[in-house]
Amino acid sequence: MKKVLFVSYYYPPLGGVGAQRSLRFIKYLPVYDWEPYVLTADPSPFLPADEVPSDILPEDRVVRAEVMEPLHWISRFSLSNLSTTAQALPRLDSGELNLRVLKEEYRELPISWKSRIRSWLFLPDDRIGWLPDATREGVALTRKIPFDCIVSTSAPYTAHLVAWRLARRTSIPWVADFRDLWSTNTFLYFPTSAHQRLNAFLEKVVVEGADRILTCTPLFKEDFLQRYSHMPPDRFAMITNGFDPADYPLPHPDPYPRFTISYVGDFYGPQTPIFFLLGLKKFLDLNPKAKENTQVLFAGPFQSRVKPLVEGLGLENEVRFLGFLPHEHSVAVMRRSHVLLLVLGEKQGGEKIYPAKLFEYLAAQKPILALVPDGLTKDLLKESGVGFVVQPSSEDSVAAALEKLYQAYSDGSLFSVIEPATLPFFDAKKLTRDLVHVLEETLESRKAARIFMERRK
Repeated sequence: MKKVLFVSYYYPPLGGVGAQRSLRFIKYLPVYDWEPYVLTADPSPFLPADEVPSDILPEDRVVRAEVMEPLHWISRFSLSNLSTTAQALPRLDSGELNLRVLKEEYRELPISWKSRIRSWLFLPDDRIGWLPDATREGVALTRKIPFDCIVSTSAPYTAHLVAWRLARRTSIPWVADFRDLWSTNTFLYFPTSAHQRLNAFLEKVVVEGADRILTCTPLFKEDFLQRYSHMPPDRFAMITNGFDPADYPLPHPDPYPRFTISYVGDFYGPQTPIFFLLGLKKFLDLNPKAKENTQVLFAGPFQSRVKPLVEGLGLENEVRFLGFLPHEHSVAVMRRSHVLLLVLGEKQGGEKIYPAKLFEYLAAQKPILALVPDGLTKDLLKESGVGFVVQPSSEDSVAAALEKLYQAYSDGSLFSVIEPATLPFFDAKKLTRDLVHVLEETLESRKAARIFMERRK
């Protein structure tokens, strides 16, 4: 059985969407005669925690490297006095919210001061403190285990720098997996042009140093192909995110007793809830009966950034914040909801994205209210047949969609289970087979290059 080392900062008990892609690959790789190991970070008290999947990978195949955590000392600075409150939202002289200004100010959620500090001080990201010990632990592990391949996954991009060091010191073939773009990621905050140039330089080191580059959308792949046109096109591959059918067993759970719209994940870059909340308010103001029978569940680590909007709009009785939930609990919320909310916004770059939550939403088999621009996500939702797609910055479109969905819920015509037409394409086992194909091709390319060099001698 061949052996592969995953360099993944996020791995349970470190939670969040960053852990799920690697976790699914790791679970199904043994089916295809690949034995996975993981190089990851020590659990952090500053990051969301998830249950450890003891049935997926024995702990003796997981190496946890120490992190010099900048969040520890940054968190000591009290920034609470800089937090937005409902009272601080823009208002007219009459005291009412100034909706025109509000929509402009919250077209993207404000970047926290902690995030700004981290972006200024740490390159390529604030996980750079993981690099020294991860390199040491990785080198020690490669001396004990004869790995056939290394796979690193980002974000954080520091994971690629760890793998670059390991590949240079060991000559093990290396696949760099990009869950998001790096230097051309319009959703990232670069404090200055110098920061962006330095990230572009580090990206170039990684892309040109890896044997293969893996992306999770076709337009991410196209972005790399255009910017690295001097490299052979077959060095680049694409495997989407997906879902694990084992997380969605039958029978389907009973839905919530009230009409429930749920959002699971985080708001990243221009993924702002402002237009959904304005549309929700308009819908509820026009439908007093619906107001008594509607709830919105927000599951994710963004309460401090979104709660002022909810309170300012007078929606605190309808909107509940659940905080970060372990993956299993997030899936339960999705499966019990009547509608799932997806937000991308209209910023350039959104057309290239498949949000990771999209595939979990599809697996939950619920209607999806999608505030997304023209692009990959919109096309996939149309093909899947489960999306109610509205203009991302139009609260009127949101209110009209909610009216239709609630009416269907009230008269019993809103399907509690909808099977997307595209669902089989995103099964984790099938996607892992695609990864194995990439790994095998990587080994064959390295073998062919070695034979060529030997013949030249």
